[in-house]
Amino acid sequence: MLAILENDVINVYNNENNLIGSIKSNSDLTKTEITTNNKIYKLIHNKLETKVFEGDQNVYNLKTNSFSGSTEILETNKKITGEWGFKWATKMIDNENNTLLKIRNEKQIIHNNRYEIQMSNDNTTDFDILLTLYRHLQASRMKQTAVAIASLVTTMIMLDIIY
Repeated sequence: MLAILENDVINVYNNENNLIGSIKSNSDLTKTEITTNNKIYKLIHNKLETKVFEGDQNVYNLKTNSFSGSTEILETNKKITGEWGFKWATKMIDNENNTLLKIRNEKQIIHNNRYEIQMSNDNTTDFDILLTLYRHLQASRMKQTAVAIASLVTTMIMLDIIY
């Protein structure tokens, strides 16, 4: 499976190249819209919590652990967490710690707004895929910010040492 940024929307395609859903968001991912299976979900992110609405109804609540960064979908006991190692970046697991799906950037060095998705369980829904991708985007954004801050601090320290 593949997700691609096209015209400010991330579209997710299955292995037959059929569109299964999309993610549309503001730049800081605090307000996001997921569309799949003729349903529109609105995600409102506030600090460590994200509420998922279908219409006016709150259908899911996500809670992120401030230490580990993993996110639990409270209604389903599924978790979205980081995948340690160099091959995959984000995964969704069930309540028995079985991997349901994994996501990574298509190119690991150069970010090209394309994401590979590997399914590990046939019972995983299209919404699960899109929600995991949403969380992957959040984590990638936080990582980019951390790298930028670390680079700035290192530069300031080096300048202080030199001068």
